[in-house]
Amino acid sequence: MRAVAGLVAATALAAAGWVSAQPAPPIQVVTPETAKPGAPKPSPAEQAPPINVPAPAPIAVPPISEKEVAAAPPTPDAKPSGAPVRRARYDVAVIEALDKVTAESLRFEAAVGRPIRFKSLVFTVKACERSAPDEAVDDSIAYLTVDSQPRAAPGRPALAPRQAFKGWMYASSPGLHPLEHPVYDAWLITCRAAAPPIASAR
Repeated sequence: MRAVAGLVAATALAAAGWVSAQPAPPIQVVTPETAKPGAPKPSPAEQAPPINVPAPAPIAVPPISEKEVAAAPPTPDAKPSGAPVRRARYDVAVIEALDKVTAESLRFEAAVGRPIRFKSLVFTVKACERSAPDEAVDDSIAYLTVDSQPRAAPGRPALAPRQAFKGWMYASSPGLHPLEHPVYDAWLITCRAAAPPIASAR
């Protein structure tokens, strides 16, 4: 009687538009061992992967002979290996000096090896050169000494010179090795070749 009553109730609900949930049938996993004779075999996606996969044998590559290897052509910008390019040396240094008390400045030329005076300073250039073409920065560099030697007063002996600077000066970086003096300041402008002597008219 209960089964009949349940069937009548389900029929009435279906007629009214209601759908009752029904349990899904159990899923059966088909394996090669449980498959019936004549039944379709499971797809490859449903099969379990093999446990041991043999590694493929290595492929033997024949050796390359020296005849098959060609040298790469040199690039146009390639520089020949050898000694680096030397800096060009010049015999005149252009220096600018400043009197910080009177704000007087003077640009002058100092030949290599010849002392030149600016007020109480004596400049002696030992070397002056420009950057090599293969250097990244175009610069002028001079090695010089600067001596502080005031002029002798009349009737008094000359004071001994005192070295105020010795080293390299860089035109592009005047603050790298500056002249440390309470009154004067000086820096390198450039290096150049001396002007050729002017032939005298006859």
